[in-house]
Amino acid sequence: MSPSFSDLPTGHQTMLLAHRAMVTDLPRIADSASRLAETPDPTRAAALRGYVDRVHALIAHHHEGEDGFLWPRLRSLGADEDAIGRLTAEHEELDKFLVEWHRAAEHLGDGGTAATELARRTLEVHQRLVVHAADEEEELAGRLAPVLDNAVWKGFETHMRKTAPLWTLRFMPAWLLTVAAPDEQTGVPALPVARLFRGWLERQQRAALG
Repeated sequence: MSPSFSDLPTGHQTMLLAHRAMVTDLPRIADSASRLAETPDPTRAAALRGYVDRVHALIAHHHEGEDGFLWPRLRSLGADEDAIGRLTAEHEELDKFLVEWHRAAEHLGDGGTAATELARRTLEVHQRLVVHAADEEEELAGRLAPVLDNAVWKGFETHMRKTAPLWTLRFMPAWLLTVAAPDEQTGVPALPVARLFRGWLERQQRAALG
């Protein structure tokens, strides 16, 4: 029987919420881009371009933290090499699509087919991210679980906090709070900050996503 959300270390809870926030936002981004393709709006385009830039940075930082800290730490503890290899390979493949997605967003507002291209690229990333998140969660609860303990998760949390860009300190907690159920808020880092900036984030989302 799998442990309940509340039984997991807080770092594991945070990772699950991060995955949920990513896969929740991407279809909304694609829908907003599709609407822009039909009805251009420079103000909405600028807001969406900025929002994609932030979500892309959060996903990139998430992967960098895993590749640069979590996987090496687990490997040093004797983690299943096939599991780590599987997730590393998925990152390498997914990162190619993330680069193209971010590039498409940078051209949003230039006219032409930029919005249509962004919608297409976003759906590509979403499809692959859904698969990867499911695979990662399976491995963390399965083959990697024997070497995952509170100390590893705490180290990962500390690494992520120290390496995060400053702007994420108000964006990230609020972003996770928007997808957390009431009984999952233990996985939201800096919960008072998340509550303080939730309204601000929702205004950013309305401007970009409608």
